[in-house]
Amino acid sequence: MEQLKNFKDFIKKIENLRQASLILKWDMETCMPKNGAEANIAAITYLSNEAFKLSISDEMKNYLDELSKEQNFSKMDNIFKTMIIKEKKEFDKTKNVPLELATHMTEVCQRSQNTWFSAKPENNFNKMIPYFREIVMLAKEISRYKDPNKSAYDVLIDKFEQDMDTQSVEKLFSELKDGIVPLIEAISEKKQFDDSKFKGTFEKYRQKELSYYFMDVVGYDLNSGVLGEAQHPFAMGNSPFDVRITTNYHLDDVRPALFSILHECGHAIYEQNLSTNLVGTFLNRGTTMGMHESQSRFYENIIGRNKNFWVNHYDKLGQILPYFKSIPRDEFYRGVNKVEPSLVRIQADELTYNLHIIIRFELEKALFDGTLSVKDLPTAWHDKMKSYLGVEPTSHQCGVLQDVHWPSGLFGYFPSYALGNIYSGQFLMQIEKELGNFDELLINQKIPKITSWLTKNIHQYGKMKTPKEIIRDTCNSEIDVKPIIKYYTNKFTELYDL
Repeated sequence: MEQLKNFKDFIKKIENLRQASLILKWDMETCMPKNGAEANIAAITYLSNEAFKLSISDEMKNYLDELSKEQNFSKMDNIFKTMIIKEKKEFDKTKNVPLELATHMTEVCQRSQNTWFSAKPENNFNKMIPYFREIVMLAKEISRYKDPNKSAYDVLIDKFEQDMDTQSVEKLFSELKDGIVPLIEAISEKKQFDDSKFKGTFEKYRQKELSYYFMDVVGYDLNSGVLGEAQHPFAMGNSPFDVRITTNYHLDDVRPALFSILHECGHAIYEQNLSTNLVGTFLNRGTTMGMHESQSRFYENIIGRNKNFWVNHYDKLGQILPYFKSIPRDEFYRGVNKVEPSLVRIQADELTYNLHIIIRFELEKALFDGTLSVKDLPTAWHDKMKSYLGVEPTSHQCGVLQDVHWPSGLFGYFPSYALGNIYSGQFLMQIEKELGNFDELLINQKIPKITSWLTKNIHQYGKMKTPKEIIRDTCNSEIDVKPIIKYYTNKFTELYDL
């Protein structure tokens, strides 16, 4: 069908622009010289602008209208049928956004993120205030164009987690909070593990060697990936053949880099296992950020913080970092699972991590419903950290400036992390039903078998299915908080003898 062939060529133009933009963003965060920022921002803005223009163009509308007609639609395979349906829905949401507004938002976000690179180490929140104000204002304006009948924050949540809104997230988070807070309180009454011995001096080259070892263990393909360094670890991909990850090495503690590697590998393995049949379509990426986070959190925590994972790999840790030869494996396991409220999200334990996300969700909601101003954000952050976690930020660096998300304009993203935890609990439960005891799978080094299950049920589909569809098809269930609460309860009851 000539029309479909032409549409495929049209899609390639947009995907090529997006790929080039992603590579420039990678460069910006990993190796760009300080004086290269202006040129880099200009190039990213231009490429994003060109991709956006094509995505809302009359040409796009004509393709979608023509290919939606029954005589054409019936001739397409399931992949292109699904893409047409989803892209038409996205086009209808985005077509009314003025090009100048979208371009301005892209440029502001790039400048904001570049400013954050210096504002965070300088502990200078004032530097970010004008950017945060403008991003929130622009996000509200864009949201009104996308759907004037929804609140701005509902539009933003739906952007990252399809079919979700503020009310549904609040309900799930309320159930999650009810399940974990009693556990955290019970643990707080127990004698705490001493993890001071985990602090030492760990040369970067040894941590890099460790990173490559564990990348191989969990199945990250370096023929289709690369490891870089960034202030805030991330994964980035636009096809199964090029999925890049980063980490940040702490010379006094190996745990942040180690577990960020496992986390980012979870993201990357998802993208590397997309069906190659999706290449050249808009379905060629993870379905939502919540589903993406379910995979990163699965590899980081459900695999990486399981004591049986270390049965086969702890000796290697000691070989690469001899310091750990004097620390028994069980003690290491307790140390990487210590439950203790902390200031920094990416260094938080499995339980309290969820409260970090709930705090950010509540702050974002307040920013967008007008009950919180940007200038009051640090105070509100401080108050919620004290109320929910019992800790008080000593600086903006370990407080409101710690994450790259808001400087990058990613308001609405944070709920995805806790939603990912919820999804991962459901997948763990189903894996045990189908593949057997999870601990035994890890002892017997069956991570490839686990990944094959995840690929069969999740990865291969890309954006073909929504999270709700994946969970229904895979777990025969709706989104359910109970499995992750059961996982937390079983794990930490044993660990802390509750």
